Amino acid sequence: MRGVVASFSLAIKTVFKDPINVMLFMIPTLFAIVLYLLVFSFIIYNVDTMTNYMKIYMPQSLHTGILSYIITGILIFFFFLLMNWTYVILVGILAAPFNDMLSSRIEKKLSAEPLMNKSQTWKELLGRLVSTFTNEFKKILFIVVLGALAFVMNYIPVLYPVAIILSSLLIAVQFIDYSWSRHDIKAKECFIDLVKNFFPYTATGFIFLLFISVPIINAFVPAFATSYYTVLWLYRQNKIKLPMSPVMETLLES
Repeated sequence: MRGVVASFSLAIKTVFKDPINVMLFMIPTLFAIVLYLLVFSFIIYNVDTMTNYMKIYMPQSLHTGILSYIITGILIFFFFLLMNWTYVILVGILAAPFNDMLSSRIEKKLSAEPLMNKSQTWKELLGRLVSTFTNEFKKILFIVVLGALAFVMNYIPVLYPVAIILSSLLIAVQFIDYSWSRHDIKAKECFIDLVKNFFPYTATGFIFLLFISVPIINAFVPAFATSYYTVLWLYRQNKIKLPMSPVMETLLES
């Protein structure tokens, strides 16, 4: 589990000390917030239509205002339920080019490689647009199949812990894949990396899984998870060193 905690602080620093990284961090977040607002607005504007339709099947004594509240509550509930299962995949696709570039810049920064300026960043981002989306769609099938399996397991009590582990690992894979793809790591090597780092990937994936279940907070998950798993993967591959915490430094000095 080495590097799991220290990677959090370094992931935050590498984002917010670089204005271009901040921009790349915020664009996926804005995608998520806009997506929330669009769907929520659709629900609000269509409540009256749904209410008039449902009145046909509801008791005449039920007040229209109460019926509207009930329908609004049901729609919002199913909206959040759907978002929890599709959020990372959907937002991940929309934000993939920005997350990919963010991951690349963080690796270059930590590896002491020269960074591109804003115009060069946009040029490379646009140049890699097709390959980035192609890679995203390639891994969608894998994620959807395992995600569906985890969804089914949620309804089988004895398999519920397995579903949680599987879902947590999928979250980690979604963002570690930016580093895998950038280094052209083959499927067999990716599997070996997952097995070797199963516990840290699953444990941290579970933390991000909890964040995803919280509305608004989950808008920040894709960009921050990209930053975090870039740092963690580099460290676990012995490509970088992590700064020691003050507690560890004190222990080593004593």
